[in-house]
Amino acid sequence: MYRPPLDPRDSPLVDQPTWRSVAASYLLAAAIPIVLWIATRPIAGLVTVAAVAGLIVGARRAYRLRRCFRDCRGFAFDLGGRARITVSRIPADEPN
Repeated sequence: MYRPPLDPRDSPLVDQPTWRSVAASYLLAAAIPIVLWIATRPIAGLVTVAAVAGLIVGARRAYRLRRCFRDCRGFAFDLGGRARITVSRIPADEPN
């Protein structure tokens, strides 16, 4: 039996919600009081935003450092181009 193609005008007015749209709406609802707080207290808001950004950057770097230490069993970094600090794990089966 022949079925005619769907007409775009016959689509339902309300789309089915997805988890992404639900999460986005909850984040938006949570962001409104935060934005109002930052607008009323700009210095405290700026300090808070900078602290959160610093924590996110620090956590990402710590994760990469931990992953590098797990994979390579050590890491090294330079201090001002004059000194290099190397951190490595001594194998358990090797004598001191």
